[in-house]
Amino acid sequence: MTATGSVGSVGSVASSVRVVVVTGATGATGRATCAAVLARGEQVVAVGRDAASLESLRAELDDALGDDAGGRLDTRVCDLLDGGAVQALARDVVADHGHVDALFHLVGGWRGGDRFTDSTDDDWRWLSGNLVDTLRHTTLALHDHLLASGRGRVAIVSAAAAQAPTAGNAAYASAKAAAETWLGALADSFGSDGATPGSAAVIGVVRWIGTGRTATSPAAIAEWLTGLLDGDPSALNGARVDL
Repeated sequence: MTATGSVGSVGSVASSVRVVVVTGATGATGRATCAAVLARGEQVVAVGRDAASLESLRAELDDALGDDAGGRLDTRVCDLLDGGAVQALARDVVADHGHVDALFHLVGGWRGGDRFTDSTDDDWRWLSGNLVDTLRHTTLALHDHLLASGRGRVAIVSAAAAQAPTAGNAAYASAKAAAETWLGALADSFGSDGATPGSAAVIGVVRWIGTGRTATSPAAIAEWLTGLLDGDPSALNGARVDL
């Protein structure tokens, strides 16, 4: 599957404006993050699997933020499970915008049960695909561009379960732990000798996303993510932050 997109007012975006790729953009956290990044005056590339959902996102953000923000929203349809499609997406985004400064990877999902033996092969394929393979594909495709920006940021939202797994959460916790390990390797790459200074890969940790007493809201996650854009990369790179 190839990536397709619609670009809004690319020529008007100054080089000082950050280009922020938000994957999983049509979920609750993705929508809040797109709105928060646009409100800062940055350019957003919102990536999702469904064109209708992306159009709904555009209409929602146009209503909330106005035409100026809408002109800085670029929506892209891409199957992030398809590594070739993600490479094509990265090439197209850089061709259209000139650079990429951040990747907020918000593709998520949960499957589990009450018992350890409830875990199925289908659960593992679905979780490892959505939580790990999409992250692998996007970070491999954008790695060099994020380094070249001089201020690259990559962030994921992980779960406390990755370090405190339970029997019914075996597959989910394992996939989240694998995603954290992958991001740790990315942080090591950003910090290696010869890397362009300024890039950071960061993990945010929640118990769950929602509005309950022990939950972290999409708005709070969006606020944390946008704050990373101005944070000290030497302090951020490789950090695991409780949200």
